[in-house]
Amino acid sequence: MYEQVDTGPLYEQAVQLLSTYRSVAARMANAKPRTQGKLDRRLEQLGEKISERLGELTFNERKALTGWQEGVVPDMYEVDHKALTAQPYQSIRRVDRWTEEYDPADYEADKTGSEPDKSISDQLAKFLHMGLD
Repeated sequence: MYEQVDTGPLYEQAVQLLSTYRSVAARMANAKPRTQGKLDRRLEQLGEKISERLGELTFNERKALTGWQEGVVPDMYEVDHKALTAQPYQSIRRVDRWTEEYDPADYEADKTGSEPDKSISDQLAKFLHMGLD
C-alpha cells in the first residue's frame, strides 16, 4: 500500500532542480579543474534556487521529496548533497510502501456465515440469459 500526496507545479520545479543538481554533481567528479570551478558555481546557484523552492512548498510536498534537509535557520531548507550523490539512481520523489497486515480469521468468518440465496441466483441467471432467447 502507499499514499499519494497532492502536489502542484512548484513541486515539479523542485524535483527538476534537484535532478539537475544531482547530474551536475555527478559531472563534477570527472571534470577538469577549470570545469570544476564552473560546475561548483552552478551547484551553488542551484542550491540557492532549491532552498527557495523548498521554502515555498507545503509540508506534505516537502515530505514527498528526498535529497533535502532542514537548515540552521528555522523554516529554511537546503540540499542534502550526500543523500543526492550517494544513490544516484534512487528516485527524488519519495516512495514509501508498506504491507498491510490482516487477520485470516476475519475472512473465514465471512465465508461461513453467508450462502448465496437461490432466488437471487435464479434472478441473475434469468437476467443474463434475457438477451439470448
